[in-house]
Formats: sequence, C-alpha cells, structure tokens
Amino acid sequence: MSRKKKYIEKLTSDQKRSLEQGYKSGKNFSFRRKCHGILLSNQMKSVTELAEFFGVSTQSIYNWLKVWEVQGIKGLRLKPGQGRPAKLSLEDDNQVKIVKTLVENEPKNLKRVVSQLKTELNIDLSKKTLKRFLKNLDTNGNVFVAD
Repeated sequence: MSRKKKYIEKLTSDQKRSLEQGYKSGKNFSFRRKCHGILLSNQMKSVTELAEFFGVSTQSIYNWLKVWEVQGIKGLRLKPGQGRPAKLSLEDDNQVKIVKTLVENEPKNLKRVVSQLKTELNIDLSKKTLKRFLKNLDTNGNVFVAD
C-alpha cells in the first residue's frame, strides 16, 4: 500500500516570492535547499523525485513539507543549537584572551599556536579553524595573521 501523493498545491504570490528569495539569496545552504524543494513540490514534483534530486530520504522531504504547512518559511530556517558546537567561542573572554596572547607571541607560526592551545585549553583544532576564529574575532575583517 503506497502513500498518498503529497504536494504543496497552493502558494500565494507572497509565499512564492519569499521562497524564491530564500532559494536565491538565503544565507544557509539547507534553508535554500528546502525553499527550492517547496517550490518544486508546488510544480507537482513527487516526494520520490525530490528525494532523488536533493539526495535525501523521502522522510526528509515529508518533514520539509509538513514544516512548511505548519510554520511557513520560518520553519525552514535552522534553529539555534543545530549543527556542531563551536570549539572556540567569541563570548568566552578567557579563550579570546589566551588566543590573542598566543597569536601576538607567535604571529608567523600558527601551528605552534594550535599546539599551545591544545595544552592550555585542551582544545584540539586545526590551523584552518584557528584562522576562521581569528577572522571572526576581528570585526573589521582584517586578519592580523600571516600564513
């Protein structure tokens, strides 16, 4: 016995516009993908076709459709706390202070900074993660670190 075919049949012009905007310029990949999925469902693409197209399970597609019906576009966005927690936090003044001190002492050798962070904070991270953290730390976008 198969499931009843499910589609998003009726979209207002405002809903369509907001989904298209989310699909084209949403900041998060998963949000853009969900917006695209809802738009394709409105074009009568089946759940199986959508699952194949996006490379996810049919259950994921059913979840997207259900969230859309209940919460609208706000439900498609990622909620805080989803995803992997950050290894370093901008809000933790102790971590920020230690990282700044270590980088000021060793601005040309980030590998050494990474190993010192491992011993001082017991945080295992890569050089690339440290660079991202430093970039976020400096609000102007100017990273004061050389490669």
